[in-house]
Amino acid sequence: MRVVCTAALLSAACLAHAQTGMQVNFDAGLPRGWQSIGMPTLTEGREGRAVLIDRNDALMLPAPELLTGGFDIAMWVMHPVDLRDLHFEELVYLYHDTEDMKNRICLKKRIGTDEIVFAMSDGTGDGKGAEFAGDWYAMTSGPLAWEAGTWHHLRIVADPAKGRAALVIDGDEVASAGGTQFPERPGTLWLGSWSGRSQARAAIDELSVGPVEE
Repeated sequence: MRVVCTAALLSAACLAHAQTGMQVNFDAGLPRGWQSIGMPTLTEGREGRAVLIDRNDALMLPAPELLTGGFDIAMWVMHPVDLRDLHFEELVYLYHDTEDMKNRICLKKRIGTDEIVFAMSDGTGDGKGAEFAGDWYAMTSGPLAWEAGTWHHLRIVADPAKGRAALVIDGDEVASAGGTQFPERPGTLWLGSWSGRSQARAAIDELSVGPVEE
């Protein structure tokens, strides 16, 4: 597995204000300060350009501290083929983990389904939901029927103060859950893969990572 540093510009403000969040589009290329696996390429985006994460591709960076205090993460995604054609693929849009694998966030399409799952874990307690075993705290959308080439907005919100998390797709809250199993430490934030595997096989545009609104 070959890891290379990306070469184009990421706004210094995004790095300097990691505590308050960041917004990334790909009009200026792949952002500097991230690392890539494989050869993610640029493609036509929702507006401007997007990054295409295909087999053996991924982007990653150190996760911002704000993930531990509640977060609001959003992105636009587009699959070049109908989602039903990827029914038996596990497609991971975003993943966060620490080295001990105890502080995790996962946004993915489950294998053998047309549903998207948002799940978290702090490595303690009993799991919530049937999607993951062990200590995962998970919520699932209903079946989706995305057509090839259509853009869709994915948003995950977690509020430790309220003990609530939600999955929002195309502006509609499709799933939510209550619990306390929120990540306690930042680790690595992966875009388009699960630690370098289960690639999204999708174009991703307009990624934003911010604090949860009070």
